[in-house]
Amino acid sequence: MSQETPTTPTATIERQQEELIDSTITQNVVFAAMLGGFLGTILMMPVLVGIPELLGLFVTGPITDFAGFALFFGLESTLTLGIVVFGIGGVVVLPLTFIVVGAFLPPGEPKYLRGVTFATLFWVGFAPAFWPPAGALVVASYLVFSLLGHWVYGLTLGYVLDRVAGIPQHEV
Repeated sequence: MSQETPTTPTATIERQQEELIDSTITQNVVFAAMLGGFLGTILMMPVLVGIPELLGLFVTGPITDFAGFALFFGLESTLTLGIVVFGIGGVVVLPLTFIVVGAFLPPGEPKYLRGVTFATLFWVGFAPAFWPPAGALVVASYLVFSLLGHWVYGLTLGYVLDRVAGIPQHEV
């Protein structure tokens, strides 16, 4: 029969807080997030662009429209520039944002599903920003495929980050 040391409620709370704040943002975390963002961007493209274009539902407008940001800087809007801006967003901007806010998103477990929540929140801004000027079928298919594409991205981002470095848990 072993004797266990009684724990006080204060010690339990302190241990739980230490577990909550045990992960810091390191170079490894940043690299893992960017890797997840890169893979997520690649994996979302067939869903966001490939399947709808193959079915003739809508054209790759969302990617080309990203080049519209170039006009702000006085650059010509091209498909190549749209791909670059889309890539920077998916590989750098969104992963770094996820590192910071991922700790505060649902669900609690499994943590990698927080990436899906994160991507859904960004989809809410993406959908109206790149809304196709077309009929109900095109708009409905755009909403479905763009949401599915964002879920693929978020799942990949969350899974890779969680497996490689862990999703940082921190307080604000």
